[in-house]
Amino acid sequence: MKQLTLTLTLLLVSSFAFAQKTSDEGLSKLKANLSNAKANLEEYKKNLKIVDENLSEIAKAKKQVEEQRATIGKTVNENDTKLGAFSGSEKELATLISTEQKELQAEDARIQELSKVLAQLKDNQAKRQANIANYQEQMKQVNKEKGDWKGRGDTIGKTQAQLESRLKSLQQQESEWKAKQVGYKGEVGRWTKEVERQQKLNDNYNSLAEVKD
Repeated sequence: MKQLTLTLTLLLVSSFAFAQKTSDEGLSKLKANLSNAKANLEEYKKNLKIVDENLSEIAKAKKQVEEQRATIGKTVNENDTKLGAFSGSEKELATLISTEQKELQAEDARIQELSKVLAQLKDNQAKRQANIANYQEQMKQVNKEKGDWKGRGDTIGKTQAQLESRLKSLQQQESEWKAKQVGYKGEVGRWTKEVERQQKLNDNYNSLAEVKD
């Protein structure tokens, strides 16, 4: 904004001066006063122009500021609306956070429980693996003993087959010898009777011989 520079020249017009000075001096003074008045007029016009220009600039600036203030007012309202929405969002989010925190705590507790269960399961698995290894060793021993008993069974089977064959042979021999026994018994009986008959004849003969003597 332009600065105002005012040059004031005081006009002292006194009726007493005209009486004390000559007419030429008075005329000169009037001219000087007129010149000063014109100069002051130009200075005031110049200053008035500056004032008008400054007022015009101020009006423009004021209009611009008012427009900006209106825009800012709308922005403030929008901002307040947004802030209100944010406040609602904050409350909602705070509620959600609280809910999630509670769920998180519950899940942490559940994790602790599951961790214990998992540790127990792992311990059980380790024991079961040890049991499986032990059973596998026992299985090897059983398979070995099974093989031994199978070999023994094969041997027993062979022995049994041999015994069955031997028994069959003995039974056959027994049948043959029993048949012979029957035959021999018959012969023994027959020849026993024959011996008795011959003995009787011999005895009778001896008795007759003794009578003759």
